[in-house]
Amino acid sequence: MECVRWMCKRISLSLIIFSLFGFPAISVAVEYLSAEEVKQLITGKTVEAINPRRATSSVTYFDPDGTFRQLLDGKPEKGTWSVDDDGYLNTNREGWGASRRKISREGDVWKLYKIPEKITKPTKHMKTFTRILDGNPNNL
Repeated sequence: MECVRWMCKRISLSLIIFSLFGFPAISVAVEYLSAEEVKQLITGKTVEAINPRRATSSVTYFDPDGTFRQLLDGKPEKGTWSVDDDGYLNTNREGWGASRRKISREGDVWKLYKIPEKITKPTKHMKTFTRILDGNPNNL
């Protein structure tokens, strides 16, 4: 019986240590790009991306004049874009309305996130950039 109590104490202590030190090591803090970094990344560029939640793809040209042209699963879309002082990429797609997103670099991967207004709601990974090309090679 003594051995069982010792094992229980050891398991409990291991769980406490894991909960204190294990979870922070597993979760990775996402650092978002600044306004200037976002502008440098996409202005005058074509971004190819996938939406991992919906399994859709997009190709978007971000024109320096503040407009964008996009193929969303092959369907042409267009609208306007801007970057605010907090680094949010703001887009307004015709017929869809406005969206406000943050971009992060995670290793060699760029990701687009929807940041909720309420802190109780989760941040959503919306797109992963698969390629960023100079100019508008697809003539969007």
